[in-house]
Amino acid sequence: MLTAATVAFSIFAGTLNADDVNVSAGGISRVNTSFDPSTEVKALPPETLLEKPTAPETQAKNVPAAKIEKKDTHRGFLFEYEPEGFALSDYSEAVESMLAAYEKTTQRKLVPGEKKKAALKIYTASGKGLATPKNLTLAVRDALVRRGFSPENILIADLHENTLRKTGYLPPFRRKGADNWQGSPVIAFDSGNFYNEKWFLENPLPSIETYMGSTEWDRPENDRKSFLPTPLIFDVDFWINLPVACDSAALGVSGAIANATLWNISNQRRFLDNPANAPLMAVGVATIPEFMAKFELTILSLEKYQFIGGPVFNENYTLSEKQLWLSANPVILDFLLWQKMNAAREKRKFDLILPEPPIFLMASRGNVSLGSCVPAELTLVKLPENKAE
Repeated sequence: MLTAATVAFSIFAGTLNADDVNVSAGGISRVNTSFDPSTEVKALPPETLLEKPTAPETQAKNVPAAKIEKKDTHRGFLFEYEPEGFALSDYSEAVESMLAAYEKTTQRKLVPGEKKKAALKIYTASGKGLATPKNLTLAVRDALVRRGFSPENILIADLHENTLRKTGYLPPFRRKGADNWQGSPVIAFDSGNFYNEKWFLENPLPSIETYMGSTEWDRPENDRKSFLPTPLIFDVDFWINLPVACDSAALGVSGAIANATLWNISNQRRFLDNPANAPLMAVGVATIPEFMAKFELTILSLEKYQFIGGPVFNENYTLSEKQLWLSANPVILDFLLWQKMNAAREKRKFDLILPEPPIFLMASRGNVSLGSCVPAELTLVKLPENKAE
């Protein structure tokens, strides 16, 4: 219980390509679930949708997102963009278009607030072969700079220092004053400098193995405590989630939800192979009010994703699609990834990820919801406008 005090691109053998596993956001389907909506996602032309903002018209036009009262309505949108490629120019055009559409639709302006800082939570745990694309990270960083943030006030954050170095977000060896990338500071939570003894979630069950690390947060007496990354709670106006997708023994899909939760906490290793505890912990972390207040949205690129064997990178089981998604609802993003991964597995005659991962139901229902994965409850906005249906 939490309290303030306790608290390659290539396809293997040429037998599979992205078209074989295409699952569009406009044709969501589901299996093996207690509720079975048959209505497809509503697809509206952006110019029609954006004339009808969902936030109250009395909102000031330049109120920072962090200052707007959290409304579930902003989680009801999924923005989809099909870039020409994965160059920086492609990502820059796509990101700017998607962020502008998000801001206009929800009236949640991604501008500096009281802290005058923002953060980008990237994914590097699978190593160089399956990490948040640098062109995407830079495109998002630059989009925030255009909105008033200074580059040095945009944190680039992830869990492991060693994987940040392996993927090039940090230099291979420690050098004084070299903890930045493209002019923005890079922080690794496992350095031990970004957790606080007062902020953690406690799991009642001991882990099967005892892990010993290099910081005080890994001491045996902290085995059941999942310490939370305080920069994402206290130091920024908001943060943006930039995950990479792979399958997960614990969650079914390691994507938007996992990158925002399990790949943030101090003792995530105890949950990676535990399908009983991992969904509970992921949803528990994501629904902490202080955490939700700063978790603004997710941008997910399908430049490369892995459908079997994750999180250990295996190029033989990766796919690439020219598609980006943006949503404040991480549940629908992981749901779509689950469908894509199962389509790829079926094509290759691998076992499907079944039954439906329970995290979808857990994260979309209850007193605090991260967003719906019921198609009838979502609005799809296809970008750019000339590709809207």
